[in-house]
Amino acid sequence: MSDHSCTSNGAESLRLINQANLANEVARLGAALGTLPYASIKTAVKLQELIKALKPAILQRLKDISAWIRAHPYRAFGVFGGITILGLTLAIPVMLEVVGFGALGPVAGSIATGWQSSLGIVAAGTPFAFLQSAAMGGAAMGAMTGIGALGGAATIAAALTLTEKTVGGLVSSCKEAVDGAVKKLKGFFGW
Repeated sequence: MSDHSCTSNGAESLRLINQANLANEVARLGAALGTLPYASIKTAVKLQELIKALKPAILQRLKDISAWIRAHPYRAFGVFGGITILGLTLAIPVMLEVVGFGALGPVAGSIATGWQSSLGIVAAGTPFAFLQSAAMGGAAMGAMTGIGALGGAATIAAALTLTEKTVGGLVSSCKEAVDGAVKKLKGFFGW
């Protein structure tokens, strides 16, 4: 028996073992899938087909957005700023909770209780009362989210409607900071 025949017999044996293992895995997967309702499998297949069909359109939109950002860096900066303001507005309840303004009052041992103890009696209309009202879901929360949403939307609208010349004129006093931010934005997108 030559070395070549031993090698090919050994390779053939490994191939057969791998096929048997694969067949076992397929059988196990089939048994598991058999427990799923037919409708779920059909829905999953349709979802996979939908994702496959939408992928080229999504990739094209991402390319279009990237090209728009390169063509309009100041507007893009404004849009991202507005989106950030909107995102922070949605995070207000979490931020209030983090510093200790809870739904039932200031949380013991927190920054809020430290601030409250330094005030003594908290008067209505003070910043502390406003923040605690917001945390408890009062009118202050509506005011904060309303102002934040309005500010974010106004920032996005201004960024989209103002000309590059106008935006450039508005930021000329802080051009270095804006250029640095644009440079970072370009670096982020790999331009």
